[in-house]
Parts: sequence; structure tokens; C-alpha cells
Amino acid sequence: MNAIENKRNANLDLIKIVACICVVGLHAVGMGNYTLYYLCDCGVPLFFLVNGYLLFSKDKIDYPYILRKIFKIVKVVFFWNLIITVPVLIFRRKVVNPFKLSFDSLLQKGYLWHFWFFGALILIYLVLPILHHFFFQNKLYHRLGCLFLMCMCIYISASSMIKGYPLHKFVPQSLRLWTWLFFFLTGGLLAVSSYYVYRISLLTHSIFLLIITIINNTAVKKIGYYLIHDRLAEFFYDDLTSIIWYILFFTFLLRIPIKENLKPFINSLSQQTMGIFIIHPILLTVLHTIYIPARTSSAILFWFGIVLLSLIISFVLSKVPIINTLVKL
Repeated sequence: MNAIENKRNANLDLIKIVACICVVGLHAVGMGNYTLYYLCDCGVPLFFLVNGYLLFSKDKIDYPYILRKIFKIVKVVFFWNLIITVPVLIFRRKVVNPFKLSFDSLLQKGYLWHFWFFGALILIYLVLPILHHFFFQNKLYHRLGCLFLMCMCIYISASSMIKGYPLHKFVPQSLRLWTWLFFFLTGGLLAVSSYYVYRISLLTHSIFLLIITIINNTAVKKIGYYLIHDRLAEFFYDDLTSIIWYILFFTFLLRIPIKENLKPFINSLSQQTMGIFIIHPILLTVLHTIYIPARTSSAILFWFGIVLLSLIISFVLSKVPIINTLVKL
């Protein structure tokens, strides 16, 4: 299956898997090794790129369809927050309101802080039918929209370096829509005009990707330490070198050839990525009470152990009727 076809394909599934593994690595490895840490920060942008690619591959998007998607997200968010109230009551002797927990989690607060991703998706989905209507048939407007949002990203990044602290820190991640909408719309633009990517050979693409990976990884280390005085990965999504790296990596994964016999496996594994994303921070919270890796080698093993354990739990839950909706959107 050609990666530029506007339908589900193994390359998009592969991108979901890579993004999921990177997100887990971002949280599991942490700042114990900055090289690995910043290599993993591509996970979230990849998720937004692939979501934009998939939804702009559709000829039409209306509000009934979007509202169904939002309802599924809200249902998943609420029930996981409802579940989390049980251990909170048992171990902390604390009664919490699941509705408040759910709302807070969408704003990167509370026990399930990583649900901010769902909060950002909901906000994007609310305006998506309008954006799809204007951009799907008019690629010029689409490109101008992406360019405008990219300029906003770069402006905020540059201003942070001048100020000496990340301006982003005053805004919850779910509300940094200039960033997430940029990646979402860029993914959508690639869905309808990715033929430009194929003008260079895969080898040339690989060389450019390797070079920008090294440049960006070095740059964000220096920027974090010397310019914005904060080394959290979330403050580098707007950097120009990071943006170039994410898009080069996304398009590289989009075009690499995948053997036919591997496609069913990749497809099956990609169906567990949302479950892994939801479950892994809960596992990390539990396991960090008894073990925190001290060396890079042990952190890498811990990282892939969390991925594997999250995968097993997600797979088991996905086979149980009714409960399987908790790990699927």
C-alpha cells in the first residue's frame, strides 16, 4: 500500500507505534539521559501529525461525526478518572469528585495529567469541520494557515530565549493550540499534498533526517541550559529545528517500504497504542514507589519493560467486552 493513499495504511500504523514508544520513553527515561530524553520528545507531535493526516484524508467531516469522536474521548476520560478514585479512597483515605478529576486531567492536572492530550484533541475537533471545509479544497489557504501557525510557534520560541524563561509554562499543554493545531494541520496538508516528499530519494531523506536529528538534539540541550533555563521537553516543540525534525521524521516513516507479511502485525500493534498511552503513567506512578533506574542502561530496560507491561494490560482489556472501550477511541 502506498503511503500517500488517503486510507489506512501500515506506515501510519507504524508512526502511531513509534510515537507511543517515544511518549513512554519521555516519561520513563526522563532527564536521566538528555540525549534519549530529547529523542523521545517527537512522540506527541507525531500523534498530532498522524491524527491530522487521517482526518484530512476524509472527503468530508461534519459535526455529528466529530461529536461522536468527542463523546468517545469524554467517556474514556471520565471512566478512567472514576476508576482512579478507588485507589485514592483506599490508600489516601480521600474522597474525590470524578467529574472534577476528569476536567482537571484535561488541563494537565490531577492523577491522570497526561489526558491533557485528549483536552487538546477535543478543542481541535470542535473547530475541525470548519477548518476542513475551508482547507480541504483550497490548499493555498491550508498552506497559509500552517505557515501562520508555524510563525507563531517560532515567535514564542524566540521570545522565550530572549526573556530567559519559557513563555509556554503559563499555559497548560492542552491550551497551547498554536502548537498542536500547527502539527495537526501540517499532518492534514501532507495527506493531500505529500507528493512533494517523494521528490527526493529515500537515501537523501535519511541523510537529512540524521543531520537534523543531531543538530536539534544538540540545540535543545544548549537552549534549555543557557537560554530558557528550563530543560523540560514540552518547551521545545515550537523550536524551528524541532519542527523540521518532527516533519522530516514523520515523512520518513510515512514513505519507508514495509513488507506485506509485517503489515498485519503492525496493524494489530497499533490498535494497542491508545491503551499503552493511557496505562503507562499509572504503571510508572506505581513502580516508581519501589524502583527508579539510576543508570542509562537500566532506564532503557525499564522503558521497554513499561511498554511491554502496558501492552499486555491493554491487550487483555481490549478482549473484555464493555471494558475494551476504555482502551480504544
